[in-house]
Amino acid sequence: MNQPRRLLVATDIFGATTALQQALAALQADNRKLEIEICQPDSCQSVPVFADDQLAYQAFVQQGGLERYQLQVKARLQEHSADLLLGFSAGAAALWCVLNTVTAGAGKALLCYGGQIRQYAELAPQWPVTCLWSDEPHFDVRALQLRLQQHPQLQQQHWTWPHGFINPHSKGYQPDASAEFWQRCQQWLTAENF
Repeated sequence: MNQPRRLLVATDIFGATTALQQALAALQADNRKLEIEICQPDSCQSVPVFADDQLAYQAFVQQGGLERYQLQVKARLQEHSADLLLGFSAGAAALWCVLNTVTAGAGKALLCYGGQIRQYAELAPQWPVTCLWSDEPHFDVRALQLRLQQHPQLQQQHWTWPHGFINPHSKGYQPDASAEFWQRCQQWLTAENF
């Protein structure tokens, strides 16, 4: 009677790194009824781990960038519906872009430092979404939060850490903040809000 819940994780431009897979395995260990599927950009398929953010970004753009990643994420959701969505950076933005049309699964989404969402602020997600913002040098996060307040399904939090603070491969990585994130993510799986 207790059906397993499905979590689709859309990675950042570093892809399904060992660190991410270990964090997700810990989530799954505490939630035995959780099935996890990972979607990563095509640019990550042939490289084990990029040496830095710049190389990862260049490969991501060369492989079609966010537009191509949106198509991958949408196809994955159409192929396998999910109850829970978790996205990081480019993965968060890709999920945001498809959540205005994809309703299968009708669960909730947690989108972490998806700065490119600012290019698609007019889109209205069809799922309850929590956006977890980081500090961003390229745009005004607070102004974006104000623009997005129009969406009734949206909750927002701003953590004062740099972009990429959850990912050990990112220059913005913050070990304590990352640990807190994964602890709260564990709670998010079963609670209403993050």
